[in-house]
Amino acid sequence: MPTILRLNGFRFYFYSHEPDEPPHIHVDRGDATIKVWLGSFEVAKSRGFRAHEIGGIVDMVTDHQTLFLERWHEYLAKVTDANMNDERVLDVRFDAHSLIVDLNDGRSISAPLAWYPRLAKATDEQRAHWEKCGGGYGIHWPDVDEDLSTEGLLRGAPAAKAA
Repeated sequence: MPTILRLNGFRFYFYSHEPDEPPHIHVDRGDATIKVWLGSFEVAKSRGFRAHEIGGIVDMVTDHQTLFLERWHEYLAKVTDANMNDERVLDVRFDAHSLIVDLNDGRSISAPLAWYPRLAKATDEQRAHWEKCGGGYGIHWPDVDEDLSTEGLLRGAPAAKAA
């Protein structure tokens, strides 16, 4: 979480894992924290600051809006442009006990092979014969008629129980 500014005992920063939200700034002092939208200067959430302090914090955010927006776009736009949150399948592999799916954004998802009985019972050759589906967000194994989505894998959802 890059610190953008320290001023009057306050730390102004943003989290690097929030690029899908509109530009905003987090402000902390001690145990108190506040989140302010940089477009409207509305308080998104606040904990620990007194009402009279919040107005002063919003004034500081307003005074430094240009700096915060520049830093937001410099840092988070680069991260987003580098395929962040591209949850499409890049590759699929297995080890003795796990299914491992590599995503375009650099993450790897590992799940117990036992969660997917069709894949667990399949031969190595059948597991190796997979194809992307659903615009790259899904995986299909035609030899064993198994389909998984990156959304389900990221949620940690095992295969549905057979009826």
